[in-house]
Amino acid sequence: MRSIFLVTAIMALFLSAATVARAGDSDLLSEARSLFAVGDYLPAVEKARAAGSAEGLALATQITCYYGRYVAPEEARLALYESAVEMAAAALELNAGSAFVQVQNAHALGRYSQQIGVVEAISEGLAGRVRDYIDAALALDADNASAHMLLANWHAAIINNSGFIGRMIYGADEDEIFAHYAEAIRIAPADAQIRVEYAGAVLGLDEEENAALARAQLETAMALPAETPFEELIRGEAAALLDSLKSE
Repeated sequence: MRSIFLVTAIMALFLSAATVARAGDSDLLSEARSLFAVGDYLPAVEKARAAGSAEGLALATQITCYYGRYVAPEEARLALYESAVEMAAAALELNAGSAFVQVQNAHALGRYSQQIGVVEAISEGLAGRVRDYIDAALALDADNASAHMLLANWHAAIINNSGFIGRMIYGADEDEIFAHYAEAIRIAPADAQIRVEYAGAVLGLDEEENAALARAQLETAMALPAETPFEELIRGEAAALLDSLKSE
């Protein structure tokens, strides 16, 4: 009888400790999101990483990539993206069944690939790895707007940088860019970042032919509310692209 009580007591302590750990992780993630919302990007990364969970590491990856893309000086970006790739890989080891984790692996490796040059990234086989992460994310969550956006950008990056060879080797298809952006917008119509990325992707394909489509997406992005510093950065990018179209 004493052994039964002892086992029960040990299990109760274990479950209590696990509950406290989960609460601690949740608090750190909440703090990380709050810091990101007010534009404190690097402190937000540290809070998210400190959680130690797959979600925390993936969130830290996401914010690191945003910081590198929109805020950090050019000379700091490569190290930031290398760090993001490492954090994303650690998150994947903890939970490969999370669409968010798979998306952030694609996000980080994609940003790293852009930094070293898409042609070099393709030669190193990184394009295939990025596609694998995106496909895994969509297999887990077919309505993941970020995964659809990344897949559209994947097709655009390969076509814009390696043309016929990229189409032949990787099956990159211009129609897939429009199809996956349509899906991303259907799922998240109020996401200004998707609209701006869409505009940039189609302008890279053919600026003259796609100018009207890009302008419409950018004007929609500008009309959406910008309530955080990050959303203001997206609005700024939209405004700059619009100005470049108007000046031509």
